[in-house]
Amino acid sequence: MFIRKRYGRDRIMKKKWIISIVVLLAAVAVVLGFMNRQNSPKDEGLLLQSSGSTAAVSFEKLDQITFEGDLVNGKGEVSHHEYKGVELNALLEANKITVTEASVLTATSEDNYSAELSGAEVLEAGKVYVAVSADGKMLEGLEGGQGAQLIVFGDSNSKRAVRYLKTINIR
Repeated sequence: MFIRKRYGRDRIMKKKWIISIVVLLAAVAVVLGFMNRQNSPKDEGLLLQSSGSTAAVSFEKLDQITFEGDLVNGKGEVSHHEYKGVELNALLEANKITVTEASVLTATSEDNYSAELSGAEVLEAGKVYVAVSADGKMLEGLEGGQGAQLIVFGDSNSKRAVRYLKTINIR
């Protein structure tokens, strides 16, 4: 009888040790993950990808202009906004990326929403912009910090107004 009780206690102690070790490892993983996230540099900028090369553009270093216009939402409601940012074609030219009328551009957000633009649209003056502020307020990224939004004037529905803009791929 004594052996059975001891064997039972050993099993219980062994389980307690295993549970304690698992909890401790989980706590260490959470703390390290949090510290790693806090120490990682904020990736605040836009990636321009074309012909196998990638250019990183800092939002802070954009040669910003003020522009304004009307956007139409999914319900057909029109709203007027004033933005600061840069015309997309000027941004591409500044990074030595050539766009033709036959080009296809895909703008993708931090949450992987994407929209396509034709090269002809991008080449049309005053149509496509990258905005970093709207109506006097900084546009934020998905996880805070400076963000950007693709603005396409003249769309009947603003589905291509990509918020949290992260990459533009040019083909």
